[in-house]
Amino acid sequence: MAPLRNGLLAALLLPFGSALAVEAPAIPAAAPMQGVAPAEASNNFSFARYRADYVVDADAGNTQAEHYDILLKTRSAVDQFSQVRLSYSEKMETLEVLEAYTLTADGQRRDVPADRIYTQESYSSASAAMYADRKVRVIVFPNLAPGTRVVYATRRTQRQPYFPGYFGLWETFSVFNQYDDAQVTLSAPASLPMKVLSRGVQGSDAPTVRAGRAQWSWTYRRGTPLPAQNWTAAPWEFSPTIMASTYADWPQMARAYQLKAGQAAKVSPQLQALAEEVTHGIADRRGQVDALYRWVARNIRYVAVYLGNGGLEPNPAQSVLDSHYGDCKDHVVILEALLAAKGIDSTAVLIGAGGGPTLPAVPTLGRFNHAITYVPEFDLYLDSTSAWARPGQLPDGDLGAPVLLTGPAKLARTPANDELRNGMGFEADFVFDAAGNLKGSTRLQPGDSAEIGMRASFARLNAQNRARAEASMVAASGFDGQGRLELQGDPQDLQQPFNYTFDFSASDYVDFNLVGGMQLPDPPGAESFRDAYAATSAPDNATPFQCDASLRQETYRVTLPQGVPLIAVPRDQQFSNAAGQYSVRWERDGQQIIAHHRLGQNAVRGNDALCQPADYAAFRELFQQVRRGFRGQIVYGRVPAAGGL
Repeated sequence: MAPLRNGLLAALLLPFGSALAVEAPAIPAAAPMQGVAPAEASNNFSFARYRADYVVDADAGNTQAEHYDILLKTRSAVDQFSQVRLSYSEKMETLEVLEAYTLTADGQRRDVPADRIYTQESYSSASAAMYADRKVRVIVFPNLAPGTRVVYATRRTQRQPYFPGYFGLWETFSVFNQYDDAQVTLSAPASLPMKVLSRGVQGSDAPTVRAGRAQWSWTYRRGTPLPAQNWTAAPWEFSPTIMASTYADWPQMARAYQLKAGQAAKVSPQLQALAEEVTHGIADRRGQVDALYRWVARNIRYVAVYLGNGGLEPNPAQSVLDSHYGDCKDHVVILEALLAAKGIDSTAVLIGAGGGPTLPAVPTLGRFNHAITYVPEFDLYLDSTSAWARPGQLPDGDLGAPVLLTGPAKLARTPANDELRNGMGFEADFVFDAAGNLKGSTRLQPGDSAEIGMRASFARLNAQNRARAEASMVAASGFDGQGRLELQGDPQDLQQPFNYTFDFSASDYVDFNLVGGMQLPDPPGAESFRDAYAATSAPDNATPFQCDASLRQETYRVTLPQGVPLIAVPRDQQFSNAAGQYSVRWERDGQQIIAHHRLGQNAVRGNDALCQPADYAAFRELFQQVRRGFRGQIVYGRVPAAGGL
């Protein structure tokens, strides 16, 4: 979690995400999601016993046997483990459930009936069945209660490696979970190169070799899980972790991906004709890139399907054109083909969207979950799966990320999530009448990330939900009133900027018959950073976290009615530390008071690194100053004469 990122209109914005199907890090069931702190106390359950045994063949085919024994301690854990879903690639591997049962608190074993273990298509594959490859093996555990232990064992056999000669292992033991007894073993031919790295576990990265096979073994125990933290990076960044790969480096992985992806981007006559049609009348090459990107973003429907070789081989560009939908790899392939039709070089980019700024030393596919496009001629990254990003804009999760350019087979980094892209501002006017009613307007100044989110939200507005949105935006600011949105531009027009204003009115907001003080009203239609301190409610933080640079600016104009004495306005404030800078500046012009709040947040350790637990205190101090700055009150009214009531 970043200390302060765009959360504009959180009730309206929808998340964006694209999945590149890869072998995920083998995080034992129910470990916290990468980049997200546990929602509640982590001791709802514990791993009484966990085993993962990997046996690798000479061609990198492998078998993975896992055994889980999980003690459920709370009703929340019962709900969480009532159904276990295990995803696998039907084409590339088999998944067997060897046993599944429960152990009651008094020691009774109850086997899961055979009809409670079944196979489903994955949700994503079901949306495009003709391309379906992923399946889900479901185990339904009946009659659970706190104190029950859920036990199941599986065997996953990968007949065909994701790439020739590739095997990857990634086990993370989240510090937010309790492990009473965990063990991971790896066995592979001694002649098979294997890059191994472990951290925080018992065991050696150097193998024991017997009868031509190399063997590794690690154990791990944690009796007391770490409490939930306000901010935390992906658990693998700091939790005990084991990684292994038969690939020596990341470029080797890039070349393996490019073998099939490059072939898929072949330019067909239909694609050539389409490229000419879309760029008709556009002589500028950058203009051609923009036009082709916009066409793919608006016309190729994004569907998170897992295709071909276990989700790693894109479909041919022509087939993507025929179907007019595809996953992130298909978006990349058809855009690459269209650009090539105009003589513009591009390459696929493997990226861990939202996964943080670092790469592990061991090249494992689980670090990447998405594919986007890079155009070297303009040093330009494009993500056409985001139907709301203008050319040159990237969704928040794509920014500041280490990436793998598959064409040139090299590592790179997307543009930093800096104050230009992660910025946000607004101007708000409040005009009061003598009865204490007000009229006002909010005008946004969105950065790239905010504009993308706004487009996604407002493209879904219709007459019915627009009225609800307007009402909720007024209510969220604590006003008894009404408001109206005025869109500035078409959210689906990626050629022009998009914004909106929000006009509002409210009754009986203040009583000018009394001497009183008024804090700056919370403007409807915008998200103020005044409540930033709530994110630092904990006195300290025990884990690394992502801290991107950002700039938030808010200008308030409050106009009091004629005849209402203005007694005082707050003093200016200014504060700076390692985390950033905050200032508030006050002006008075007759009956109008103007306040300028500015909060700049620093990427404390640079754009390429996580903040560390010790950095948290500076953000807490910075946000405390913000809280104090917004406490300032405009004091108004007639002060009674000396001796008066």
